[in-house]
Amino acid sequence: MDASGGTHSALHECKPRSVTIIYRFLPQYRVEFFESLRKQLAAEQITLRLIYGKNRVCPKQDEMDLPWGTPVHNASVTVGAHRLYWQSLPKWIYDSNLIVLMQENKILSNWLTLFRARRDKCRVAMWGHGINFQGPRASVGNTLKRLTSKCVDWWFAYTPGVRDILVSAGVNTGRVTVVQNAINTNGLMREAASVTAGQLERLRQDLSLEPGPIAVFCGAMSVEKRVDFLLDAAIVIRERNPGFQLILMGAGSMSEDAQSFCRQHSWAKFIGPKFGAERVPYFMLADVLMMPGLVGLVVLDSFALGVPMITTASPFHGPEIEYLEDGVTGLITENNLDAYCAGVEDILRNSDLRHNMRTRCLELARKYTLEAMVSNFANGVKQAMDMEPLH
Repeated sequence: MDASGGTHSALHECKPRSVTIIYRFLPQYRVEFFESLRKQLAAEQITLRLIYGKNRVCPKQDEMDLPWGTPVHNASVTVGAHRLYWQSLPKWIYDSNLIVLMQENKILSNWLTLFRARRDKCRVAMWGHGINFQGPRASVGNTLKRLTSKCVDWWFAYTPGVRDILVSAGVNTGRVTVVQNAINTNGLMREAASVTAGQLERLRQDLSLEPGPIAVFCGAMSVEKRVDFLLDAAIVIRERNPGFQLILMGAGSMSEDAQSFCRQHSWAKFIGPKFGAERVPYFMLADVLMMPGLVGLVVLDSFALGVPMITTASPFHGPEIEYLEDGVTGLITENNLDAYCAGVEDILRNSDLRHNMRTRCLELARKYTLEAMVSNFANGVKQAMDMEPLH
């Protein structure tokens, strides 16, 4: 064997590899994921480079920074009902062994990045839902997503259902990693275990809560979350159950509506946005989680903190609705006010059912973990780098 050739081969094999993930902005709930993913990839001799946009306005008040990440400005323009974005990306991204783009039509710079990556024979992956669950399946945007799904070397799908959507669009199932989208459920359970009865009693007093059943809402104060429907439901439930109370956590375009509602109804409490461990004691005061609109990762808050969630059979949920076991960990009612209110009241009145739901929620919280998501994503990165490019 030629000695110089062998040395060259060994050096080639040891050459550090890198993956660049480009994100529209860095939300609070993704920070732990990226920190953990960076460590796991580093153990595999792979460098994670994260680029994320910065917005001038953040209604949900959940934008974060990472000292090792690369922030870029999000230039944006409104066209009709759509907000479009452009990120000025550094040229070094094309030196990566893999570029991961979010599957968002509205990030116009992604299209240029995809074109250049294909031209320069860079491996490129997408990470997303496969389609826009909040829009008509036959819309122009979703048609475009289905067509472009086949134009990348690899896919990071949120859930098994997203993988099925991609395969039906013509993506090779062998090029799809199901990441099992998650938050730090183990961390939330540890935090809940550390909260004392005295702390909960003081919080109850601080909120001026009366004896009686309590529901919590935690999420964006937005039209998609159906905050108006939630408040209408709360009035109906309170009229039929005089001790019923509601805790509202979050921020967004409908925050003022929620605050106005709480000023008019002393049994409703608006506490603004709470992140990470901050939200745990409020869940621990609650008997149910009311989420009539778009359900996403909040289902894992429900699991980790043992608070059954009641939602509706809306067609616009995120893919994480797959995690919910209807009638077992929570409830999916018919998509109307009467059915929703009846569903909430049924669970509030049935302590045995709530106990059983809580038990199953905590079981599933140990399945849908941040650790599992990080492992799945890291394995997908390695597979994508080792797989022959599509073109």
